[in-house]
Amino acid sequence: MALCKDPRLTYLNSQGYNVVLLPRVGIEPLDILGRDDGNISRLGTMSQIWSSPIPAPSPGPPQPAADIAGTKTDDLKLSIGLSLLSNILNGLGSVVGLPKLTLAYQRARSLQYTFGEVVAISIDPFAIGAYLSKGDLQQDNPFVDHYFDQEETTAYILTEVLKSDSVTVTAKSDQGTSVSVDLPAIQQLVGVNVSVTSNSSDNSELTYKGKAMLTFGFKAFAIMHADNKWSVEGVAPSGNMAFFEGGEEQAAGLKPIMLSTGCLLRLGHERRPGLASAA
Repeated sequence: MALCKDPRLTYLNSQGYNVVLLPRVGIEPLDILGRDDGNISRLGTMSQIWSSPIPAPSPGPPQPAADIAGTKTDDLKLSIGLSLLSNILNGLGSVVGLPKLTLAYQRARSLQYTFGEVVAISIDPFAIGAYLSKGDLQQDNPFVDHYFDQEETTAYILTEVLKSDSVTVTAKSDQGTSVSVDLPAIQQLVGVNVSVTSNSSDNSELTYKGKAMLTFGFKAFAIMHADNKWSVEGVAPSGNMAFFEGGEEQAAGLKPIMLSTGCLLRLGHERRPGLASAA
């Protein structure tokens, strides 16, 4: 499918991570994501539905992710790039509307993103497995019943996330050359919660830095609970594991989806045709 090839959704795959297309706070290890008919939702944390005599494992300290820092996206169409920037700024604590951003970037035709200092926060899968080895699942929870006991749905548990509090945005022309943007206007738009600095003489390359660490990448396992036993299955990084919900991407023809035929191994129930192997 086209989503598997979209560079916006795959730029972290070679480093072993999936992309959070709309980076934001609140995505952490031990979170549960659910897929239902192609729509992805964050359902909560595992500890909210699993009672275990073993305490829920805590993430280790943030570790520098030097291999990820400096990773660049491909050039993104301006409308998509500005939508992404608006969401990033919102996550960093500055609400900026698209019309005003569009005016500040009116000379640009595409944007390229580079995340700055990056940290990885993780929980060892063995620690998660020990936590799940004994305990009880809230079977009477209707969301548990829907996402863990239905053939058409899949649940995932996050084991590692990538975070950064800054992103560099490069404005480009139709020919791929840099173009200037209205730095004073942008500095006024973002307010005090986000700092904006220029890395180029023509103000084409701006770094936005906030006070919050936004999650923009993750690793996950598919999970299934049946006959009072947990099963897990690895999920290879791919464009179809990119996580995003709604937003301007829908208007641009990108359906919110984390997996699709030929891009994920389904867990637990009898495998449906087309979900048995990666494309």
